[in-house]
Amino acid sequence: HRMNVGAIVSAANLNVRVAGRRASGKHLVAGRKIGEAEEWYFEQMTPGDTFVFAGQVWAFQGIVKTDALVSPAVDKDPKIPSYGGSKFPLGTSLAERVRRMVQDRDHWRVLPYDVQEWLELQALRSAIPEAQTLLVETFPRGTRHFLVAYPFEGRLAHTTLAMLLTRRLDRMGVGPLGFVVTDYSLAIWSIRPMDDLDLDALFEPDMLGDDLEAWLEESFMMKRSFRNCALISGLIEQRQPGAEKTGRQVTFSTDLIYDVLRRHQPDHLLLRTARADAATGLLDVARLGQLLSRIHGRIMHKALDRPSPFCVPVLVQIGRERVGGDAAEMILDESAEALIAEVMEDAPEALKGAA
Repeated sequence: HRMNVGAIVSAANLNVRVAGRRASGKHLVAGRKIGEAEEWYFEQMTPGDTFVFAGQVWAFQGIVKTDALVSPAVDKDPKIPSYGGSKFPLGTSLAERVRRMVQDRDHWRVLPYDVQEWLELQALRSAIPEAQTLLVETFPRGTRHFLVAYPFEGRLAHTTLAMLLTRRLDRMGVGPLGFVVTDYSLAIWSIRPMDDLDLDALFEPDMLGDDLEAWLEESFMMKRSFRNCALISGLIEQRQPGAEKTGRQVTFSTDLIYDVLRRHQPDHLLLRTARADAATGLLDVARLGQLLSRIHGRIMHKALDRPSPFCVPVLVQIGRERVGGDAAEMILDESAEALIAEVMEDAPEALKGAA
């Protein structure tokens, strides 16, 4: 018992395998292995979500034991981007200071000159949000329609918010195709325009109710959170003298117990603990709730005909995949330069130095 209680649970990797089907055609089976990825990355997905891995766009099919099953995707644009740094979100105090710094035009004088020009161009093309206001911009670009919001609440809260927003937009018939987030903003692109949406209804705090519950039920996040709770509490003994269960064996055992408890005792202490753990450590629900309360009735919408200066950093992240060599940076630089040129088009001569 002492060899297992209080264990520090380390992050696990999943084998990414191409999904196949049995002869009956009903069940997926793991095929060839194409790599490994962090488990938390797949926990946020639901079957059908697309993502970039090993230079190719894949469609997520599900998790079977310690394998993430995928299939080649038809879509060229991934719905779920590659994440980095989401374990260390922007702190609440720092986020508040950034919002106030952006709002305070007198403070702009201490910023570098090109940043001052960039902020001036943002004020000219769109708007500078107040500290307690959420700026939402909508605009077309290419064959897609974009919605970009600037909550300044950190990557983790933005990821959860974007997941929930895409669910609501899908119900509205907008046809969301994907999203990308940074520490300061989030962008969602869709098939249909989003200029006429009721943004107050879209950002209603009640999304942390049924929408969050439905997402948790569809994703694998709760099962993985329950596994950690089961290991720490001693419900599953991974280590015995002279023997140790593999990760696959632990996952199989905890998934089975989770399904039984959820079906027959949904208010079990470990299920409540797993939900609380997921809400705080994986989703940042408390902070997201504070954000939705802060912006309720304070959403500033700007319908634009082109991207604004503020949205450049988040748009250049779309479809970005880390690969070796200088080619990736060259492609990213070209994409950023093209986007900046689009933003700076027809800008006053006095502000063109911001580029």
